[in-house]
Amino acid sequence: MITAGASGALLLACAALVGRDDEVLMPDPSYPCNRQFVQAADGRAVLLPCSASQRFQLCADQVLEHWGPQTRGVLLASPSNPTGTSMASDELARVHEVVSQRGGFTLVDEIYLGLSFDKAYGQSALTHSEDIISINSFSKYFNMTGWRLGWMVVPERLVDVIERLTQNAFCEKSRFSVSVCTG
Repeated sequence: MITAGASGALLLACAALVGRDDEVLMPDPSYPCNRQFVQAADGRAVLLPCSASQRFQLCADQVLEHWGPQTRGVLLASPSNPTGTSMASDELARVHEVVSQRGGFTLVDEIYLGLSFDKAYGQSALTHSEDIISINSFSKYFNMTGWRLGWMVVPERLVDVIERLTQNAFCEKSRFSVSVCTG
């Protein structure tokens, strides 16, 4: 789905997936705006301290340990802003498995993925499952900074929900914009 930048995609994904008082696990440090997207959906970001020894990324054991009754999913970034580190592919698969077993969502911001060339770290989360939500941005790949043009890949079950949110948040209801936005 084409979005108004990666931030627009993150906002839409959180609006579709997070409800009042829902918790979303994410690494600390992480991109500060991510917790604001969760909060905008009336959710609560649960920041889990991550060290250099784990590449400042969540691991499956942390997700398992901190998953509670209000937890709905994880929001990851690989490569991460601000640390620049990526999750190892096998660890991302383990995190997604833990999340899936609990009926949660795995949301991965991959806007810097094109800057990673190491096979162990430079793979899209989408290689693991069609249920992972991947966020990306044209600006990082094609030097289009400021254009605010992004995309997200979502499971089929979320397409209608996100289309409705997009129509109400970003599109005027005119004969021109509706066809462009839903097109």
